[in-house]
Amino acid sequence: MKRFEGVAKPATLAAGTVFIVGGVLDQVLRLTGDPASSIVQTPLYAVRSVALLGGALLLILALVSIYERHARNIGPFGFSAAIVAGTGTILISGLFWAEAFLYPTLGRVTPELLDGSVRPGSSAFGLLLSAAVFGVGWILLGIAMLRARVYRVLPAVLLVLGGAVSVLPSTAIGQAVLGVGLVLLAFSPTYRKHEGPQRS
Repeated sequence: MKRFEGVAKPATLAAGTVFIVGGVLDQVLRLTGDPASSIVQTPLYAVRSVALLGGALLLILALVSIYERHARNIGPFGFSAAIVAGTGTILISGLFWAEAFLYPTLGRVTPELLDGSVRPGSSAFGLLLSAAVFGVGWILLGIAMLRARVYRVLPAVLLVLGGAVSVLPSTAIGQAVLGVGLVLLAFSPTYRKHEGPQRS
């Protein structure tokens, strides 16, 4: 099965690149020291949010291609890790959509919601859940790659580290670290070797 053969490297490289851009811009915005309700009104925040949203959407395609390529080697543990990582990526995509299109309005209408003085329990729980599932999923997938040795060690280790940092929902530095791992993964020599799912 080679349905994703042509998009594997481009999707992984693109997802990693835009995650790096989004993560760096996120840190630049945090260094300003402005309240969140003001930051979300800036053009730089719009670029940051669209970059992270685009990266998450591309990451879904990259994840499918990574799994399909090495399904036999990473085995049942890798399958479970891919399911958790995929679920977390879908959840985090929803969070990035809200940050791109909803947060600027919230910053104008209810700034106290973004500035931390008021936070409904369901919103805080949703942020934590999305970040936790995303982070744990990519930690597990990185471990599955390390166990199966289907990629070089450094990209897989960076996926694990990126997932671990992504568990903290207050920063996008985890996505930047994950992005570096994805870019290195795209150039990994094993990308030339297809190991698609095997049917018994």
